[in-house]
Amino acid sequence: MVAAIFIGLFTIIIGSLPTSSKLESFYLILLSVQISIITLLIWRYYSHYIDNELVFSYKQTLFCEEKLEIPFEISIASWLEKNIVFELPPPYKNSVELSRKKKYLEQNDTMKNKIIRTLIERNRSGYRFHNIWDKVAAYSAVGIWLFQLILIISNLGATYLDFTSIIILIVILPAGYFGMFWALTKDLKNNITIQRDPTNIELENIIDQIAKQ
Repeated sequence: MVAAIFIGLFTIIIGSLPTSSKLESFYLILLSVQISIITLLIWRYYSHYIDNELVFSYKQTLFCEEKLEIPFEISIASWLEKNIVFELPPPYKNSVELSRKKKYLEQNDTMKNKIIRTLIERNRSGYRFHNIWDKVAAYSAVGIWLFQLILIISNLGATYLDFTSIIILIVILPAGYFGMFWALTKDLKNNITIQRDPTNIELENIIDQIAKQ
């Protein structure tokens, strides 16, 4: 969808430039810049929304796996565990003592199942590479904004825009856009309901709470 929108935008721009005045072309490009950045934001948020819906659908499966005593190594819990990054990178990958998630790794399979279900409930079941795509989208938006900045500080910007419009386009709107990207790529406590990586403190608190039940 994102690729289709970009291709459509560039097709419209290229097709319109020969017949448009400089003023019309200038405004068309500025509009395309805003649509491109907003499209990237919608893509990333909607991807997180779908991921969140899918992960919550696993919750009941995890419950059934526990009741049916499905071996942990072939369960959905095992797959989700890998996406929550409980292990250290090589050469310490198999070292429980060195792992920041040592307390989790020491639990039995039943406890791990319950812990992962609780992480899902609290939107802490990991990113599944969404954080990487968030950063790719954010860097792409920066490139698009820089293109707009170059366009505005050229003679065209000075000719067709007043000072207020320039401030809105190169400061206010980008601040809003990049604030949204920042919220997606950073592990923040906010109202955006997406799955994130758990901190070690959050994980240990969940383990303690489940152990007391």
